[in-house]
Amino acid sequence: MLPLVEIPEIVRHYESFFTSVFSPEALAQFKRDSSGLIVSENKTVDGINRLFVLDVRHQSSLNRRLTASPFSVEALHRARLALLASLPGTQRKPTGVLSVDETRLPHYGHEFDKIASLYDPTQEGSVWAHNLVNLH
Repeated sequence: MLPLVEIPEIVRHYESFFTSVFSPEALAQFKRDSSGLIVSENKTVDGINRLFVLDVRHQSSLNRRLTASPFSVEALHRARLALLASLPGTQRKPTGVLSVDETRLPHYGHEFDKIASLYDPTQEGSVWAHNLVNLH
């Protein structure tokens, strides 16, 4: 795992989308969190906190921002959507896109409603599972 001496350029490039969501201190912590999620193999609070070598902070400050910082989840969601809308690869398309995700939810019993024996290529055989299909 590489240590970080500054916030990565990609995080700094897109931070303007989130300045209205967070206070200056919370924005700095949000940038640290985002950097850690991008760079760190250990995506725990402690793992992200240990990445930074110059701006060392106590792990509890990261915990506090995640659990007690007063920011609007709705405003964060709007900022995230604005960021995605600004990028050609993630903009809404005039013709539309249908994304289908088929996921098997394996169970270790046969008494579940609507359970079936489904082929699972990762197991190279059948498993008892629910078949969850998400459309977006």
